[in-house]
Amino acid sequence: MGSKGIGGFGAIIIIIILLLFGYVIFTMARIHFDAANLGGKVETTAQIGPSMTSYDISQSLIKDAEEMHITVYPESIFIDREIIDSFRIYLAYDDSADVLGLFTYKRHFVIDKIVSTKVRM
Repeated sequence: MGSKGIGGFGAIIIIIILLLFGYVIFTMARIHFDAANLGGKVETTAQIGPSMTSYDISQSLIKDAEEMHITVYPESIFIDREIIDSFRIYLAYDDSADVLGLFTYKRHFVIDKIVSTKVRM
């Protein structure tokens, strides 16, 4: 007589493996989602940045990053006001995720946003 499919124990093992795989993917993807969110905040800050001091911009970005549990140091933020008709914010940081205590997934992120300050008519 042939087998009619996976038994109950086999189905439980497959579900556990899929759940572990999903958790690992989610843990690793989280830092990329956080980087995208921080990139959006950097772009928003760059749009209003010309009216702020460099110190205020740095503090705002550090606070936004802390809310996402990302450590950003003032030395890793570069604000460039010298580009003609543009405003630039460059931010670099490292982030990591511990995956089930087995390994640490580390990434270095660079966010570089340039916005136009030219007045359009």
